[in-house]
Amino acid sequence: MSTGAAVERTRVDWVDGAKGIAILLVALAHAVQWTVLSGLAPELWNKINLVFIVFRMPLFFLASGLFAASIIRRTWPTLWRTRLSLLVWALLLWTLIRFGYFSLFANPAGFDETNPIDLLLAPVRPSNGLWFLYALALFFVAAKLMSNRVDWRVQIGGAAMLSVLFFARADTGNIAWNGIGRYFLFFLLGCYLREWILSFIDRPSRFGALGLGLGFGVAFLVLAGVILTVDAGMPFITGTLVLVSLLALGAGLLVARFLVGYRAMTWLSYVGRNTLPIYVVHVLFVSALTSLLLLARGQTWLDRLGPALPLLVAGGAVAASLLVWRLVRDLPVLRYGFAVPTWFSGRAPAREVAAREVAAGTAASVSAASADAAEPVLPRNE
Repeated sequence: MSTGAAVERTRVDWVDGAKGIAILLVALAHAVQWTVLSGLAPELWNKINLVFIVFRMPLFFLASGLFAASIIRRTWPTLWRTRLSLLVWALLLWTLIRFGYFSLFANPAGFDETNPIDLLLAPVRPSNGLWFLYALALFFVAAKLMSNRVDWRVQIGGAAMLSVLFFARADTGNIAWNGIGRYFLFFLLGCYLREWILSFIDRPSRFGALGLGLGFGVAFLVLAGVILTVDAGMPFITGTLVLVSLLALGAGLLVARFLVGYRAMTWLSYVGRNTLPIYVVHVLFVSALTSLLLLARGQTWLDRLGPALPLLVAGGAVAASLLVWRLVRDLPVLRYGFAVPTWFSGRAPAREVAAREVAAGTAASVSAASADAAEPVLPRNE
């Protein structure tokens, strides 16, 4: 492997590690919601959950943005085939699956996902935890529309203003649109500052890393102190959470780069490479595990586990989600829970594309078409 290829491999590993951290925090957030609302875990977990708002989704969207610059330069049909179709397919399919699941099994946390109106409006107004897919698809579309039309600094400045407003509790009444307002900034930062971010994380200066770590540590402790000691409903000072999020991102990426250097942490990169199956499935297992634990309410062993239940439920849900994906990913029909059908994406099977191009006698086109057709349906990095 060439030196350049080795550097790129390292970059992918730590970005995958960052995505792994992000999806684990997302799973933990849902496990906290379910177990606390069900009375299984202490209320303190809700406030701990709030602290991670500065880190969880910003890290996810930044990591997605790091690989977006080349993607948004593709033609609209290619963008649809290689990226948007999967996001749209997963959103529509798993919204239906969640609707069916919670129609059959009561949600122990009390969330209602069985409203048929919400189901019909899901393509324009998602109202469940799958909103990340919707937001990411819109971010790709918006970034492509603005590419070469709006200066990237203007894009980031406008997104920063939106982020400040929505972190300061501007509210559309919809989880997806609130998330779009909060997190578009971080996607654009990954998209347009990619080389600077990669360079800094790959070769951080000691003073830069130390300063970033200390700055984040102080800001995080102050934020945690405010949340843990003050009414959680109290509005935050405008802009504070955006600033803490930026510090958190830098610190989180450095931590991810540090962790993936250890063989014992290779599982973290694996989790980060396979965020889609975890993201769409884990809530079903969080709900099921919470329901099972409720059957043992009042048992001494369950009371003793109470403070650790969110961690245990989140870990179990992530492991179960990956297991389901590995079991069905090569099976007819079932694999389309995690892969977009060719009839929906417009992507021709690799053999068919190669055969067409060979028949046309265009060697260069064969290479390009085969590469496009062979691109994994579950992309390593969004």
